Formats: sequence, C-alpha cells, structure tokens
Amino acid sequence: MNLYKLELIKMRLSTYLWAILGIFASLLALGVFFLFIFHLEAGGSGTSDEAELFTNWNGLLALTTALAFSCFSILSAAVAVKVIISEYCGKNAVILLSYPVNRKVLLGTKCLIVSGITTVSAFISNTLVIGFMYISAHIFGIMPQVITGNFLSAVLISSFLMGILSSAVGTIAAAIGWKKRSAVATIVCALIIVCAVANCIVISPGSIIWVLSAMSGIFVLIAIFTYHVLANGIERMEV
Repeated sequence: MNLYKLELIKMRLSTYLWAILGIFASLLALGVFFLFIFHLEAGGSGTSDEAELFTNWNGLLALTTALAFSCFSILSAAVAVKVIISEYCGKNAVILLSYPVNRKVLLGTKCLIVSGITTVSAFISNTLVIGFMYISAHIFGIMPQVITGNFLSAVLISSFLMGILSSAVGTIAAAIGWKKRSAVATIVCALIIVCAVANCIVISPGSIIWVLSAMSGIFVLIAIFTYHVLANGIERMEV
C-alpha cells in the first residue's frame, strides 16, 4: 500500500484529473452535438449505416464509446510515460533500480496505477456522458430509438469494457516505448492502435458488448504478454 501512495504522490495525480475532466467535457459536447445530428440524419440525408449511428441509442453509445476509447487510450499512454518510461529510461533509473524492493513488484504497482486510473476514469466519464446525453434528449425533445433490451446495462458494461481496453493499450504502448527508450514512441504506438481499432467498435452498434468483450480479451492477452517482456527486461537492467 505504501508503494501505491508513493507513486501517486510522485506522479501528481491532480494534473491527470484535470486532463480527465477536459476529456469528459469534450466528449459531452460532442455527444450533445450528435443528438442534433439525429434530426438531420432522421430526414433521410445520409446512408442507412450512417443514420444508424445517430438515430438510435445503440449507435450513439457505440460512437461515443469509440471516441472515449481513443481519448483514454492516449491518456493511458501519457500516464505510462510519466510513471514508467520517464522513470526507467531517465535520470531516475539508477535510484529506482537501487530501491530495496523487488523490481517486478514495483513495476506491477506502476502498471496497476496506470490501468486503475484509466479504467475508472474511462468508466465514469463514458457513463456520465451517456447519462447527460439522455437527460439532454428529454430536455430538447430528441428521443432516438432504444433497440437494446436493457440500455442501462449496455452502457455500464460497455463503459467498463472500454476502460479495460484502453488500459491494455496503455500497457502495450508502455512496453514498446520502453523498448525504444522513447516517450514519443509510447504515444505514437497508442495512436497507431487507436487508429486501427477505434472504428471496429462502431461496426455493429447492436452488438457493442460482444464486440468490446472480444476486443478486450484479445488486447488484455497481448498486454499480459508485453508486460512480461517489459518486466523481464527491467529485471535484467543493470544499476
């Protein structure tokens, strides 16, 4: 527990809380904007696939979740740069590796902090954004269709899975960044993954939970593998 407290103090959590608040505000603004696009798409100006994203809550949930995944994956990589890359690839490496603490335990603590911050913030943010969108829809008299049987459960589960997926991307990016000894490589890796994966979330809005479950499972396995590669590499580092 002392390791977690020490790491949280070192990383200045307040900086990232402001970043999370900024992401939330941006996603909320886009989400409300999507509601007004609903009127345009409902008029038949777009294709059926395009209209599905804006004319029912399943599509809006998928679109908002995809954007949240993109934002929080980059945030996860940015936190990993501060907590892992800058520590093990910078001037603090000698001091850090001299700690009377098992190296893998210390690295595991850092990775859990990165994953915890990402998963919790992504879950809360996406849930609140959809919630405020739903309230706004009632206020402005804009009510897209609800196709999913239990929409609340779909929101909660998809938000949680998206948080897991985003944290896995951060772990993978951290391992690549450490291998290259570069903070820039960490962010670029996360961006490449986001560009390749984000569109997959909106492929089937009605099956978003199954899509996210499959994607999360795959990326968690990749993250576990890259974590072990990272841990073994740090274990062999010389002071």
